[in-house]
Amino acid sequence: MFLLRLARLVPLPGRNRERRIRVRGGIELNYRLNRGDMQSIREVWMDECYRLPFELGPGRLIDLGANIGLTSLWFAHRYGCSTVIAVEPSPENARIARLNLERNNIKAEVIEAAVGAQDGTAQFDDHEDSNRGHVGSGGRVVSVVSMDTLLRKLPPGADVDLVKMDIEGGEGPLLQENLGWLGRVKSLIAEFHPQIIDYSAAIQMIESQGFRYIPAHSASDLESMDAFIRIT
Repeated sequence: MFLLRLARLVPLPGRNRERRIRVRGGIELNYRLNRGDMQSIREVWMDECYRLPFELGPGRLIDLGANIGLTSLWFAHRYGCSTVIAVEPSPENARIARLNLERNNIKAEVIEAAVGAQDGTAQFDDHEDSNRGHVGSGGRVVSVVSMDTLLRKLPPGADVDLVKMDIEGGEGPLLQENLGWLGRVKSLIAEFHPQIIDYSAAIQMIESQGFRYIPAHSASDLESMDAFIRIT
């Protein structure tokens, strides 16, 4: 994408101005003129970096770090997800996520919060690139929702077919402090952040809960994410 390459070099005129494009399948996407939104469109819709390396029709999806709703929409379109819970702490990202999902007739609940091991609050560092905000030691206070609370939104005893996780290093504390929620997850696809967390330890923690690990780049010659599927 020319604009994405340009944004890496110089500030774009009209930065964060909202635009709309149509992609394959007649899907309409709202996004802003910033590097984060444009990079996410390339990764999710052009490179299809969230393609699953196993056969699965995920009826229930929990999207952790939903940003502007691109992955929620992509999974619903590609795999026919009928239940979508999208979690995103940025108010502006969450607003556009709702718009993208509603515009394309995807029934979804967008929860404006960060995800963590326990319900509560945390400080959140926003970033000029819309996909790089993260829980930190400074910034504004945001709500935090636990996986246990998110799973209570499903029918009693129901499993979630797929959890997508891209929470800018928040995966480390989430896994270290609470692994019990993985017992109700059938598969998981994640973008880990090795510069922030102990990458190998995170993989081992998920594997210890009965999952088979499928390394990144296994699903495609292009970019693809680390994936896990429950061993039956």
